[in-house]
Amino acid sequence: MQKSCTIDLIFVIMTLVLSACSMDGDPGNNEVEVKTGKVTFFNESSYTVTVHLDAFSGPVLIESLGAGQSRLVNVRTSDNYGVGSTFCAEYSYRVVDGLDLASGEVWAKGIDPNIQINFVVEENKSYTKQIPQPAELEFPAAFIKILNVSSMQFELRKQGTAYKQAGNGNLPVPPGKTGVYEIPSTAAGITHSGYSVHTTFNQVNIPDFTAKNSYVYSFSYDGTSTVKTGEQKIVF
Repeated sequence: MQKSCTIDLIFVIMTLVLSACSMDGDPGNNEVEVKTGKVTFFNESSYTVTVHLDAFSGPVLIESLGAGQSRLVNVRTSDNYGVGSTFCAEYSYRVVDGLDLASGEVWAKGIDPNIQINFVVEENKSYTKQIPQPAELEFPAAFIKILNVSSMQFELRKQGTAYKQAGNGNLPVPPGKTGVYEIPSTAAGITHSGYSVHTTFNQVNIPDFTAKNSYVYSFSYDGTSTVKTGEQKIVF
Protein backbone atom coordinates (compact mmCIF):
# COMPACT_ATOMS: atom_id res chain seq x y z
CA MET A 1 0.00 0.00 0.00
CA GLN A 2 2.83 2.36 0.88
CA LYS A 3 4.56 1.55 -2.42
CA SER A 4 1.42 2.49 -4.38
CA CYS A 5 1.12 5.82 -2.63
CA THR A 6 4.76 6.59 -3.36
CA ILE A 7 4.26 5.88 -7.09
CA ASP A 8 1.15 8.09 -7.17
CA LEU A 9 3.03 10.92 -5.50
CA ILE A 10 5.87 10.71 -8.02
CA PHE A 11 3.35 10.75 -10.88
CA VAL A 12 1.64 13.87 -9.54
CA ILE A 13 4.97 15.69 -9.15
CA MET A 14 6.06 14.81 -12.70
CA THR A 15 2.71 15.99 -14.09
CA LEU A 16 3.04 19.36 -12.35
CA VAL A 17 6.61 19.80 -13.61
CA LEU A 18 5.64 18.95 -17.22
CA SER A 19 2.65 21.31 -17.06
CA ALA A 20 4.83 24.16 -15.83
CA CYS A 21 7.37 23.55 -18.59
CA SER A 22 4.61 23.44 -21.21
CA MET A 23 3.22 26.78 -20.07
CA ASP A 24 6.67 28.41 -20.02
CA GLY A 25 7.44 27.18 -23.55
CA ASP A 26 4.07 28.00 -25.11
CA PRO A 27 4.80 30.37 -28.03
CA GLY A 28 1.22 31.59 -27.85
CA ASN A 29 2.00 33.31 -24.57
CA ASN A 30 4.94 35.23 -25.99
CA GLU A 31 3.96 37.80 -28.60
CA VAL A 32 6.78 38.84 -30.95
CA GLU A 33 7.04 42.61 -31.23
CA VAL A 34 7.59 43.82 -34.79
CA LYS A 35 9.50 47.08 -34.88
CA THR A 36 8.63 49.35 -37.80
CA GLY A 37 9.32 52.71 -39.38
CA LYS A 38 7.09 54.72 -41.73
CA VAL A 39 8.09 55.14 -45.38
CA THR A 40 6.27 57.33 -47.90
CA PHE A 41 6.97 56.33 -51.50
CA PHE A 42 6.37 58.99 -54.17
CA ASN A 43 6.16 57.85 -57.78
CA GLU A 44 7.93 60.46 -59.92
CA SER A 45 7.83 58.27 -63.02
CA SER A 46 5.22 58.20 -65.78
CA TYR A 47 4.51 54.51 -65.14
CA THR A 48 2.39 52.60 -62.65
CA VAL A 49 4.75 51.05 -60.09
CA THR A 50 4.80 47.97 -57.87
CA VAL A 51 7.21 48.17 -54.93
CA HIS A 52 8.92 44.94 -53.83
CA LEU A 53 10.80 44.38 -50.58
CA ASP A 54 14.31 42.81 -50.56
CA ALA A 55 14.46 41.91 -54.30
CA PHE A 56 12.66 42.38 -57.63
CA SER A 57 11.03 39.00 -56.99
CA GLY A 58 10.50 39.68 -53.29
CA PRO A 59 7.30 40.31 -51.32
CA VAL A 60 4.99 43.03 -52.64
CA LEU A 61 4.97 46.09 -50.39
CA ILE A 62 2.77 48.27 -52.66
CA GLU A 63 0.69 46.57 -55.36
CA SER A 64 -0.08 49.57 -57.56
CA LEU A 65 1.14 53.15 -57.30
CA GLY A 66 0.11 55.42 -60.19
CA ALA A 67 2.20 58.16 -61.76
CA GLY A 68 2.44 61.15 -59.41
CA GLN A 69 0.91 59.27 -56.50
CA SER A 70 2.36 58.66 -53.03
CA ARG A 71 1.61 56.12 -50.32
CA LEU A 72 2.73 55.64 -46.73
CA VAL A 73 3.50 52.12 -45.49
CA ASN A 74 4.86 50.63 -42.29
CA VAL A 75 8.13 48.79 -42.91
CA ARG A 76 10.03 46.55 -40.52
CA THR A 77 13.26 47.98 -39.19
CA SER A 78 16.61 47.04 -40.71
CA ASP A 79 17.98 44.61 -38.14
CA ASN A 80 20.90 43.54 -40.32
CA TYR A 81 23.97 45.22 -38.87
CA GLY A 82 23.38 48.55 -40.56
CA VAL A 83 23.25 47.20 -44.12
CA GLY A 84 19.75 48.60 -44.56
CA SER A 85 16.61 47.53 -46.38
CA THR A 86 16.24 47.18 -50.16
CA PHE A 87 13.20 48.33 -52.11
CA CYS A 88 12.80 47.50 -55.81
CA ALA A 89 10.45 49.13 -58.32
CA GLU A 90 8.66 47.17 -61.06
CA TYR A 91 7.26 49.44 -63.76
CA SER A 92 3.99 48.70 -65.58
CA TYR A 93 2.63 50.22 -68.76
CA ARG A 94 -0.72 49.67 -70.45
CA VAL A 95 0.16 48.03 -73.75
CA VAL A 96 -2.84 49.03 -75.81
CA ASP A 97 -5.89 51.20 -75.37
CA GLY A 98 -9.14 51.65 -77.27
CA LEU A 99 -12.85 50.92 -77.28
CA ASP A 100 -12.39 48.05 -79.74
CA LEU A 101 -10.41 45.85 -77.35
CA ALA A 102 -11.84 42.41 -76.63
CA SER A 103 -9.08 41.52 -74.18
CA GLY A 104 -9.60 44.18 -71.51
CA GLU A 105 -6.60 45.89 -69.92
CA VAL A 106 -3.21 44.50 -70.95
CA TRP A 107 -0.09 45.52 -69.03
CA ALA A 108 3.61 45.02 -69.71
CA LYS A 109 5.92 44.85 -66.70
CA GLY A 110 9.63 45.57 -66.58
CA ILE A 111 12.48 46.75 -64.39
CA ASP A 112 15.46 49.06 -64.51
CA PRO A 113 18.17 46.99 -62.78
CA ASN A 114 19.92 50.17 -61.68
CA ILE A 115 16.96 51.40 -59.64
CA GLN A 116 17.05 49.92 -56.16
CA ILE A 117 16.42 52.03 -53.06
CA ASN A 118 18.60 51.13 -50.08
CA PHE A 119 18.54 52.72 -46.65
CA VAL A 120 18.37 51.83 -42.94
CA VAL A 121 14.85 51.87 -41.49
CA GLU A 122 14.87 52.83 -37.81
CA GLU A 123 12.08 52.28 -35.34
CA ASN A 124 9.35 54.96 -35.21
CA LYS A 125 11.11 57.18 -37.76
CA SER A 126 9.56 58.54 -40.97
CA TYR A 127 11.11 58.66 -44.43
CA THR A 128 10.12 59.89 -47.91
CA LYS A 129 11.62 58.14 -50.93
CA GLN A 130 11.17 59.04 -54.62
CA ILE A 131 10.75 56.39 -57.30
CA PRO A 132 12.47 57.89 -60.36
CA GLN A 133 11.78 57.69 -64.08
CA PRO A 134 13.67 54.63 -65.40
CA ALA A 135 16.59 55.22 -67.76
CA GLU A 136 17.16 51.64 -68.95
CA LEU A 137 13.71 50.07 -68.89
CA GLU A 138 12.98 47.00 -70.97
CA PHE A 139 9.83 44.92 -70.89
CA PRO A 140 10.83 41.24 -71.24
CA ALA A 141 7.72 40.46 -73.28
CA ALA A 142 6.11 41.08 -76.66
CA PHE A 143 2.49 41.14 -77.78
CA ILE A 144 0.47 40.66 -80.93
CA LYS A 145 -2.88 42.31 -81.50
CA ILE A 146 -5.30 41.18 -84.18
CA LEU A 147 -8.16 43.35 -85.38
CA ASN A 148 -11.17 41.32 -86.49
CA VAL A 149 -12.74 43.06 -89.49
CA SER A 150 -14.57 39.89 -90.58
CA SER A 151 -18.20 38.99 -89.87
CA MET A 152 -17.39 36.05 -87.55
CA GLN A 153 -15.60 35.65 -84.25
CA PHE A 154 -12.21 33.93 -84.31
CA GLU A 155 -9.65 32.26 -82.07
CA LEU A 156 -5.86 32.41 -82.28
CA ARG A 157 -4.26 28.97 -82.45
CA LYS A 158 -0.90 27.33 -82.97
CA GLN A 159 -0.59 23.62 -83.75
CA GLY A 160 -4.08 22.98 -82.39
CA THR A 161 -3.62 24.95 -79.16
CA ALA A 162 -5.98 27.88 -78.63
CA TYR A 163 -4.45 31.01 -77.08
CA LYS A 164 -6.16 33.07 -74.39
CA GLN A 165 -6.22 36.84 -74.62
CA ALA A 166 -3.73 38.55 -72.35
CA GLY A 167 -6.12 40.85 -70.52
CA ASN A 168 -9.04 38.64 -69.55
CA GLY A 169 -8.22 35.10 -70.65
CA ASN A 170 -11.06 34.91 -73.18
CA LEU A 171 -10.64 32.82 -76.33
CA PRO A 172 -13.01 34.31 -78.98
CA VAL A 173 -12.56 37.74 -80.53
CA PRO A 174 -15.91 39.12 -81.79
CA PRO A 175 -16.28 41.01 -85.09
CA GLY A 176 -15.08 44.60 -84.86
CA LYS A 177 -12.92 43.87 -81.82
CA THR A 178 -9.16 43.47 -81.26
CA GLY A 179 -7.59 40.52 -79.46
CA VAL A 180 -4.24 41.00 -77.69
CA TYR A 181 -1.88 38.14 -76.84
CA GLU A 182 1.46 37.93 -75.04
CA ILE A 183 4.09 35.90 -76.91
CA PRO A 184 7.65 34.76 -76.19
CA SER A 185 10.41 37.21 -77.12
CA THR A 186 14.03 38.13 -76.52
CA ALA A 187 16.08 41.31 -76.91
CA ALA A 188 17.50 39.94 -80.18
CA GLY A 189 14.16 38.56 -81.36
CA ILE A 190 12.41 35.20 -81.78
CA THR A 191 10.98 34.11 -85.14
CA HIS A 192 7.38 32.92 -84.83
CA SER A 193 5.60 30.70 -87.29
CA GLY A 194 2.62 28.37 -87.27
CA TYR A 195 0.05 30.79 -85.84
CA SER A 196 -3.38 30.81 -87.46
CA VAL A 197 -6.78 32.43 -87.07
CA HIS A 198 -9.70 29.98 -86.72
CA THR A 199 -13.40 30.51 -87.28
CA THR A 200 -16.18 27.90 -87.45
CA PHE A 201 -15.69 27.40 -91.17
CA ASN A 202 -12.20 28.69 -91.91
CA GLN A 203 -8.52 28.69 -90.94
CA VAL A 204 -6.10 31.41 -92.10
CA ASN A 205 -2.37 31.36 -91.41
CA ILE A 206 -0.62 34.39 -89.92
CA PRO A 207 2.58 35.43 -91.75
CA ASP A 208 5.84 34.58 -89.96
CA PHE A 209 7.25 37.40 -87.88
CA THR A 210 10.05 38.14 -85.39
CA ALA A 211 9.18 39.22 -81.85
CA LYS A 212 11.53 41.43 -79.83
CA ASN A 213 11.15 42.52 -76.24
CA SER A 214 9.00 45.61 -75.66
CA TYR A 215 7.20 45.49 -79.01
CA VAL A 216 3.56 45.15 -80.07
CA TYR A 217 2.93 43.60 -83.50
CA SER A 218 -0.36 44.47 -85.21
CA PHE A 219 -2.37 42.30 -87.63
CA SER A 220 -5.75 42.53 -89.33
CA TYR A 221 -8.06 39.61 -90.22
CA ASP A 222 -10.77 40.14 -92.84
CA GLY A 223 -12.16 36.60 -93.14
CA THR A 224 -9.92 35.43 -95.96
CA SER A 225 -6.42 36.68 -95.06
CA THR A 226 -4.37 38.02 -92.15
CA VAL A 227 -1.87 40.80 -92.83
CA LYS A 228 0.66 42.59 -90.68
CA THR A 229 -0.24 46.26 -90.32
CA GLY A 230 2.60 47.56 -88.15
CA GLU A 231 4.73 47.31 -85.02
CA GLN A 232 5.36 49.67 -82.13
CA LYS A 233 7.77 49.76 -79.21
CA ILE A 234 5.99 50.00 -75.85
CA VAL A 235 8.22 52.56 -74.16
CA PHE A 236 6.43 55.58 -72.77
